[in-house]
Amino acid sequence: MKRDQELKDRISEMVREPLAAEQCELADVVLSRYKSSVTLKLFVYGKEGVDLDRCARISRAAGELIDGTDWFEHGYTLEVSSPGLDRPLTTEQDFRYRVGETVRVLFIDPKRKKITAEIVSVENGEVTFADDSETTSVPVTEIKKATIVF
Repeated sequence: MKRDQELKDRISEMVREPLAAEQCELADVVLSRYKSSVTLKLFVYGKEGVDLDRCARISRAAGELIDGTDWFEHGYTLEVSSPGLDRPLTTEQDFRYRVGETVRVLFIDPKRKKITAEIVSVENGEVTFADDSETTSVPVTEIKKATIVF
């Protein structure tokens, strides 16, 4: 498990430049293993969105870099996509890309009541939410997860 986290960190660092060239940021790296096969998923955010052409360009650039390593002895499958609307928001970056969206928020403290509110802003580790009755700022570290309300 620790080895996978180290590998994900190395991959994150390696793909930073190709992502920047596409005006994107890395949202998450997921490694899935089954027997000797490995699937590497890169989830990316882009200010202008993430379309199929952009994913293909990132995949080619990242694949060339990763192919130059010995990290995947038996090969790997690379997938690049946007995080998707149903993915839970857990990091400051997740919330930043969803400003203006309405979310259902679950807090780490089980005594704290869930809220459904719009993400107004994200600054210095805090997310500001607004609903019909109030505006609340909450540190990201106190949020267990938030999901987009459709």
